[in-house]
Amino acid sequence: MKKTRIFSTMLATVICMASLPAINVFAANQQRTTTLDLTTSEFQNDQKNEDEGWSWDADTLTLTLDNVDFSTAKKSCVIVDGEKVTNIVFSGDNKMTSGTTVISRKGSAKDTGVVLSGKTKDSVLNLEETGNSPSMDQPNITFESGTVDIQGGAAITLYTIKVMEAAVNIDTTMADPEDGWNDGLYANGSIEIYGGEVNVNAGRIGLFVVGIGAPEPKTGLIIEDGKLDINGKLADIYVGSGNTKNAVISGGDITLGGNIGIFLYDCEKCEIKGGTFHTDECEKPFAVHRDSSAVFEYAKADYTELDKAEETAKALNKDNYVDFTAVEKALEAIDRTKNLTQQSDVDKMAKDINDAVAALVYKSADYTELDKAEKAAKALNKDDYEDFSEVEKALAAIDRTKNITEQADVDAMAKAINDAVANLVKKAPASSQPDSENSSDNSSDISSSSAVDSSSSDSKATDSKSDSSSKAASNASNTNPSTGVAGGAFALALLSGAAVVMAKKKK
Repeated sequence: MKKTRIFSTMLATVICMASLPAINVFAANQQRTTTLDLTTSEFQNDQKNEDEGWSWDADTLTLTLDNVDFSTAKKSCVIVDGEKVTNIVFSGDNKMTSGTTVISRKGSAKDTGVVLSGKTKDSVLNLEETGNSPSMDQPNITFESGTVDIQGGAAITLYTIKVMEAAVNIDTTMADPEDGWNDGLYANGSIEIYGGEVNVNAGRIGLFVVGIGAPEPKTGLIIEDGKLDINGKLADIYVGSGNTKNAVISGGDITLGGNIGIFLYDCEKCEIKGGTFHTDECEKPFAVHRDSSAVFEYAKADYTELDKAEETAKALNKDNYVDFTAVEKALEAIDRTKNLTQQSDVDKMAKDINDAVAALVYKSADYTELDKAEKAAKALNKDDYEDFSEVEKALAAIDRTKNITEQADVDAMAKAINDAVANLVKKAPASSQPDSENSSDNSSDISSSSAVDSSSSDSKATDSKSDSSSKAASNASNTNPSTGVAGGAFALALLSGAAVVMAKKKK
């Protein structure tokens, strides 16, 4: 009973707790509504606010964020020292919202700025600018790792923007075009992308290397690796308008989605040495300003896979197939004048050849001789032979699914049937069996013996009669000499009768 009461009490407690309003024991950090100004004197020492989820290491100049929520109205969320390099490390899901530049600076030096690093790829720093200002304004910005989402104004630098292994997602289409901050990444010096992902949807220019106010570096755009999906209403990538700049693209998977892709204004050249380009949505993927002397220098497209496809197709014997025209057509369409930006065209040529080869159908093997062998074998009466099983086995093994490349198998089937037929042994006739022969021989011997005996008996009887007649004639002559001619005639008649009897016997 006691156990029952305890259980009932526990059950009632659980029911009561379930009926209470839900309480989130993992509630988000306390929201911060004032600017975190890292340039003030207090930040010369370490600082920490566990309720808000941030800490500051004065020695390494590192601001660590853990699921923070900053919302500072028309003031910046964070101000950094523009004369130093500030590291911002984040984990979890962090949000900063401001009506002006979200992360701003005091002062500026060439080799300073901010480095943004997520502890993991899933660590997110969300910057939302709502007042037609840049989302970030720094001497330099490095997107080291993690994911940085930017909405509102462009991320701008006086010198360089670098993307290492981070995912950078920018949407500035809601910014006012009149304020000029509706680009994606905006750098006076250079934009350098070495990996990660960059996804930009901009109201004006996706990646903007303006070449104003920063004499170095001379190279305005570097893309070595990474995955880029850029869409700008004016241009996806714009290089040069002040200092002479160059662009070097040696890798990466690049999608250009605006009307104009890479636009060269005041540049010497844009060298495209590598990378994969997707330009189906672009009306002018590679364009030069009409008053500019800049040029695009393209490396040749990679024909490695096309070469393999071509070699494979040309090694085939067209006479083995029902229809080889699709392969021939694909081979004729090969164009070896394509450059690297047209790699997709080259890849399609290779695919067309491989698809045509894969669709080929072999001609059937020649079954003429096998048909003859089968017909001849089936015309035989199996009961005439001692063992017909090998012929039946060879006939059962016929396979009519073989193609022209398997002709040897078909020929072997025909040979197996012919060999089996050639080795057949006929059954012996019934009259030539050993027991019948002996019986026949015995009957023949008996008949012959009887005939001989009969002939001998008839001969003896005839001889006996002849002798008797002769004797009778002689006796008659001797006994009655006076008879004369009449006695001779009688003897002659007896002899004639004996001759007739003998003649009948011989017959």
